[in-house]
Amino acid sequence: MAVALQNPPSSRVYWTALIGLLFDYYDLYLFIYLEKALAGEFVLSQTAGNWLQFVGLAGVGVGALGFGWLADRWGRGRVMLIVFGVYGLGIGGLSLAWSFTSLAGFRLLASLALGAEWGISHTFMAERVDRPTRYRYAALLQFAILGGLLAALAKIYLLPHWGWRLLFAASVAPVALLSLIRWRMLADCGPETGRPPGGGTTPGFAAVPPGFLASISLRRDAAPFAVCFAIASVTIASGTINVFFAKDLPQGIVYTIFFWINVVPGMLAGAWIVRRAGVGRALTGYAVALIALSAWAWFSEWPLRTLAFALVLPLLNGIPFGLMGAFFNEVFGGYRTMLSGSAFNLGRIAAGFSPFVLALLGLHEHGRYFLFSAAMGAVVLVLGAAARRLPVRL
Repeated sequence: MAVALQNPPSSRVYWTALIGLLFDYYDLYLFIYLEKALAGEFVLSQTAGNWLQFVGLAGVGVGALGFGWLADRWGRGRVMLIVFGVYGLGIGGLSLAWSFTSLAGFRLLASLALGAEWGISHTFMAERVDRPTRYRYAALLQFAILGGLLAALAKIYLLPHWGWRLLFAASVAPVALLSLIRWRMLADCGPETGRPPGGGTTPGFAAVPPGFLASISLRRDAAPFAVCFAIASVTIASGTINVFFAKDLPQGIVYTIFFWINVVPGMLAGAWIVRRAGVGRALTGYAVALIALSAWAWFSEWPLRTLAFALVLPLLNGIPFGLMGAFFNEVFGGYRTMLSGSAFNLGRIAAGFSPFVLALLGLHEHGRYFLFSAAMGAVVLVLGAAARRLPVRL
């Protein structure tokens, strides 16, 4: 027998989820921005640097799977607090790292938290608000990526004066304060209860069936997982390859801020399109626009076309980025947290190899990367059609 969930103000649910994601993104990008400083401090070879990147990627995937499974068994709220504790240990340890091994170990802890946070936060929110609000808040939740902007500003203005250790250590105090705020908000949200998966549209917590029933549930979710993983891989790869274009942006604080916030209108537009036309049509519109932008950049002779592409691409990418959190939760059953978070984070790992693929195929030279982005748009056209056929379970 299911017990009804208490429904706190939806804005409180949103802020509960945003808090963790904001600081996780800050840590993720801060580590990237401080890569050269860390290499100099620990005299890291290229191989050691690659291992650190691998540890970060692996941690994200393992965190999504492991903590997602725990969240489905124990409840989203409880594990959200545990994840924040792991995150605090990770960044606190990074500020005290004394060797390559310790640096990699604490990097792994922080990455585990980042991988866990996306799935748990989105699921926690998706199960407590109605569908129109779910897509609007899922888009707004992507404001957490502006933690990367905070990291960029910290690198520009604070690193020369504070050093890299103090930058990591300074994050511990707000994380501790925000952990308390999150605990208070979760207490106001009320207890989490369980119900068997597939038992209607009412949200369920710790609703994973044991043994043989669990294997049936996972097989049922195999097709939705494949579609969601593919959507995440291709659309995030579109954002990843934008690093090839960002270097052409004029250097300066105004352009740095503009580059980061340019994704926001796209996220809001995506949520608006989904509410009126559905996920499939939103993805189709994104794909057509990406193909058109790539074709224009390929054929245009305008000297600033690469710069224009770099600034417009985040605007388009905001559409799939803003809808994935809500859509992924709608198509999964009892393992919703684990599967939605893993589809996104494993897709992000796969997308991380897109620059390597570009270089391997020689598409990074003479503007041929526009062919790659156009091909990704064509793949999303197919995925949009597949998304329309998936059942909605939430």
